[in-house]
Amino acid sequence: MSDEGYLAEVVKVIGRTGIYGEVIQVMCKILEGRDRGQIIRRNIKGPIKVGDKVILMETEREAKEIRAR
Repeated sequence: MSDEGYLAEVVKVIGRTGIYGEVIQVMCKILEGRDRGQIIRRNIKGPIKVGDKVILMETEREAKEIRAR
């Protein structure tokens, strides 16, 4: 499965990040693979909402938490 990616579902939209706010940070629940059931934070570029399914190329890395300046 690692050749194609891992299916995940968006469970929470945290907020926007990036210099221009073009990236959305979300919490994803991994649906397939050895990390199945784990919830991780990822950055996604483009329109996204709760319940959307996404393909993650890897599940080991997690995005840094958005902090206020």
